[in-house]
Amino acid sequence: MKDPSLPVQSAVYAALMNSVDLATAFGGPPRVFDRVPLDTAGRVSARFPYVHIGEDQVTSEANACFDASSIFVTVHVWSREVGKVEAKTIMAAVCLALDVKLDVAGFGVIGHDVETGPQHLTDADGLTSHSVVTFRYRLAPAAP
Repeated sequence: MKDPSLPVQSAVYAALMNSVDLATAFGGPPRVFDRVPLDTAGRVSARFPYVHIGEDQVTSEANACFDASSIFVTVHVWSREVGKVEAKTIMAAVCLALDVKLDVAGFGVIGHDVETGPQHLTDADGLTSHSVVTFRYRLAPAAP
C-alpha cells in the first residue's frame, strides 16, 4: 500500500489556505498549522483563532485487484472569542473547503465524506472554544 498521508496533508493545507470562505471567516489570511507554535514554557503562542490539522490514520482497502486506502483526517478549530460563534463560523468554512474531492498528488480520490462531527466543545480552561471534525478520503494510487 502506498502511504497517502503526506500528500493528503499537503492537499488539506492547500485547500484551507486557498478557501475564500475560510479567509472571510478569519477576516484575512487564515492561520493554519499542523504543529501549533508553543512558547518556551510550552504554552500555545499562536494568535487565536486558528485551525490545526491534527491526527490522521490510514487504513488499507486493497484487494487482489485494486490498491486503495482510506485516510481519516481530523481538523480542529480553536477560538478565544466569547461563546462559540467564531469557532462554529470557522468550522463551517473548514467543512466547505474540505468536504470536496481534493487534488492529492500521486493519488486519485475515489470518495470523500465527513466521518464525524463537527463537534463543538468548551476547552477545560473555560475560555477556549474548540470545534473538531474528521474527514474520510478514499484513494487509489494514480496510474504511472
